[in-house]
Amino acid sequence: MIWFLIDYNIRKNMDDDFFDEHFIPFMSLGNQDVEVPRVQLFHSSNSNNNNNNNNNSDHSTSLISENGSEITLNATNEHVELTSKFFNNPQFSDIRLRVGTNVYYVHKFVLAKASDVFATLLYSQHWTSNESEIILEEQDECQGDVFEKFLKFFYTAKVTLHESIIIGLLCLADKYNVQSLRNLCTQYMIMKAKPPNVRNGIAWYSIAKQFSLDDLRDVCIKTVAWNMEYLLSSINQNEWFRCEFDFIRELLSTSNLVITNEYRLYTSLSDWLLARSSDMLIASYACELLPLIRFSQMLPKQLYQIEQSFLYQKINNQQIQDLFKRLLYQAYRFHTLASVRRDNDKPEFSPLEWYLPREYTEMNITDRVDIQSTLRFGIQVDVQTCSSPIPSIDRTADWKVVYRKRSHDKWTLKIHRHDASNETHAQVTAIIYDCERHVLQVEQGETFIFTTSNQYDLEIVLNNPYEAKELYLLIKPVIS
Repeated sequence: MIWFLIDYNIRKNMDDDFFDEHFIPFMSLGNQDVEVPRVQLFHSSNSNNNNNNNNNSDHSTSLISENGSEITLNATNEHVELTSKFFNNPQFSDIRLRVGTNVYYVHKFVLAKASDVFATLLYSQHWTSNESEIILEEQDECQGDVFEKFLKFFYTAKVTLHESIIIGLLCLADKYNVQSLRNLCTQYMIMKAKPPNVRNGIAWYSIAKQFSLDDLRDVCIKTVAWNMEYLLSSINQNEWFRCEFDFIRELLSTSNLVITNEYRLYTSLSDWLLARSSDMLIASYACELLPLIRFSQMLPKQLYQIEQSFLYQKINNQQIQDLFKRLLYQAYRFHTLASVRRDNDKPEFSPLEWYLPREYTEMNITDRVDIQSTLRFGIQVDVQTCSSPIPSIDRTADWKVVYRKRSHDKWTLKIHRHDASNETHAQVTAIIYDCERHVLQVEQGETFIFTTSNQYDLEIVLNNPYEAKELYLLIKPVIS
């Protein structure tokens, strides 16, 4: 396939007959039929046109020239197709690579141009530049079809990816510093680790950390944090116990973590800590992870249950017990003082994040909407929440919500505080589920000061409009 880039100034001065006579013959180069999918007009930098915004001319080469203007012909696809025929071809190979029981016939130049590691290996006098066969030691997951795909990428610039081979390919791309393949593997993993792919998010976190793939690591944490109940469910309990310390620390540091309640998070962490191999390890991890549990967001009876828990009562470690006492004191203090409204007497709560709710699906769910239904569109709905930042099962605060669907993937939620005699600081969150109860998306608004005379608009753009099944609305009163 050949792409033709035609200078605009040449074409506009040609009549159709001249164009057919002088240009069309180039579409059959060397009597070889080629497919021309499109003809693109551009302004050459050598033309009289002064449009400096078009940079296509920077890539032109002087194949045909008239009045200082150029026509650029691009046969990249054909070039790649022809080059790919030389892969693993003994007739033209100048080096053999042996990996396990497999031998590959390749070309030094092809490997060296894309990998500085191969360049050093194949051309440096200190290595194996004079050898006709090089033996490479690779891990099991990098051998066989995986290594063949890796080598073929040098010739074709294409690769077919699958979850079963992606780790091996990434390891090879990183080991031999093939940055283009490394980027493709990373893009694939990011796509496959997005919600609702929780298992990949769990499995690939350590890979992202090992190879310093920060974007992939962020996606893994987000996917798992949004689907925390999946990880903590009884059928996945072993996966939870196998999670590494850094992974759990990042999860517990996430504010938009979706969970039944904070007490559920504490009991799961307690089980994970008690499953560690030694008391010293339990104490070390507990001192770092327990402060990430937001005890302030638990009900009083849940705080009391913690005081009776095995981790609190039975672990013979004064450091852990002192830590528990400090954290529980801060929680009880919050329950006592958070409702104080006089500015001059208002207590300080720091760090503020520790005193803010996560996305609790037990106490904070205000309303549920079937996304595929139209029954709620444009209709005002009356809902209730707890009236203060202090966790409570009582719902005495009245709100009004209007759902507006602007297109198949765009929603606007209008939230209005109905009966407030004072300002109410609150966060509004929408949680989007699929039909299997996996969280696809969490849209968390900024803290907003509600009065009876204003409203908050939460704009939602669905990432997966055809998979989205249900929307949960959370309205969470918070401290200012």
